[in-house]
Amino acid sequence: MPIEVNVKLVATFSKYKENLANGKTTVKDEAIVRDLVKEVTLPLKLVKLIFINGKQVELESALSEGDTVFFFPPAIGGG
Repeated sequence: MPIEVNVKLVATFSKYKENLANGKTTVKDEAIVRDLVKEVTLPLKLVKLIFINGKQVELESALSEGDTVFFFPPAIGGG
């Protein structure tokens, strides 16, 4: 059964908001952050910081129904 998560795209990632419905998307049950990156079509190599419900996580972290996930690109001049 799919789960719904809230997705917050920061800075240059904001152009990917068109892939979301009202800032939300659904992923398969037992999905991880990497699956969400693919669903939103973010460039994986540019995902530098990820937070779920205010806690920094990694690409292999599990998602749960109703999570709020923030994605941050590299800082200006970073990479």
